[in-house]
Amino acid sequence: MSLSVEQDCPQCAGSLELEETDRLLRCSFCNVQSFLGNTGPLHFILPRRQPDPFTIYAPYLRFKGTIYSCLHNRIEHRFADISIRGVKLSFLPISLGLRPQAMKMRFATPGFPGSFLKKATHGDDILKRAAKNLHIRDEEILHQAFIGDALNIIYLPLSIRDEAIIDGILESPLCQIPDGSTPFADSGIESYAWKPFFLSALCPQCGWNLEGEPDSVVLFCSNCNTAWQAGGNRFSEVRVKVTPTTDKEALFIPFWKFQVKAKGIKLDTFADYIRMTNQALVIQPEWEEMELYFVSPAFKVRPNDFLRLGTQMTISQRYTLDSSESIPAKNLHPVTLAHSDAAKSLKTILANSAVSRASVFPLLPEIEFEIKEYFLQYLPFEKTSHELRQIKLGVTINQRVLGYGRSL
Repeated sequence: MSLSVEQDCPQCAGSLELEETDRLLRCSFCNVQSFLGNTGPLHFILPRRQPDPFTIYAPYLRFKGTIYSCLHNRIEHRFADISIRGVKLSFLPISLGLRPQAMKMRFATPGFPGSFLKKATHGDDILKRAAKNLHIRDEEILHQAFIGDALNIIYLPLSIRDEAIIDGILESPLCQIPDGSTPFADSGIESYAWKPFFLSALCPQCGWNLEGEPDSVVLFCSNCNTAWQAGGNRFSEVRVKVTPTTDKEALFIPFWKFQVKAKGIKLDTFADYIRMTNQALVIQPEWEEMELYFVSPAFKVRPNDFLRLGTQMTISQRYTLDSSESIPAKNLHPVTLAHSDAAKSLKTILANSAVSRASVFPLLPEIEFEIKEYFLQYLPFEKTSHELRQIKLGVTINQRVLGYGRSL
């Protein structure tokens, strides 16, 4: 379940409401588009029942995403949505439970009255907690990846009243303060400086309005035919290749393609990949010179489908497809998985590609990939009654799978 966030329009201050996964905001009052450019964790504040200028905000870490674990002879995956205390105060609830999903939050900004407790829990701690919930017993985890994840910070409002610490949402006491003690002395107060950063959704090259869906992480300019992703406090251009089609009803599906430098194994060419994964293919002479690209879906999708599509598309690069840099004006499925997230999947896709897992899985801890280049590849998929089909590659996607992925 996604979080709901209230936000004022950066242009006219009109009231907006967005989902946790939304990045492109369209204001219904001034008709201006803004793009949420923050690349690190987002900071939210739960609304309190009664205002208090002396509110103390306690941080919680929230992780939402899919965990892929490569074990001795299989890959386990699990979707996780958990929160843990960000400070070591035993009187606080262990987690926020369903509060973030049930309430409309706001972005935390320096203008909020009150004090913010300094976060003592690191992002790795909640990832380890999420991994523990996989119930993997007495098995060595050879590789683990957190893909399509959102790691954010949510602040719980607290008050001190009548010698008690009060939950600012329920307005009920969490604990009594012993005489002479200072409950937050060991936590520390931080100078709060985080704020949401919004980019004007205009093409950096020509000034035209950029286009995309609310959850798009790559936006397109139909005027100068370019694609852009947020990188810190500005947009950076994304290289795009498109396989053309004569089918006017075809849906163009995006995939990230990565060329890597491998450490720990010999994986320089497509032939190396076929040999290592022991595919039932006769290696062609030209494959010995063919550069290897790992392929990952550029959209969120269920774990089984993510691994299947990544594996099929990586193996299917043996087929030559026409390509151009002319981006279609319509029928583009949005890019909802950033290239930085997709890059985390490469070792998992390699593992899933292995026919003989005993020859690949033990090598996973030593394998490292350095990204040499990446680009976005749009492929046309023919629509049938229930499926989308890439005819030349023989790859199919259930239409419902794409819709379900938008809610992840």
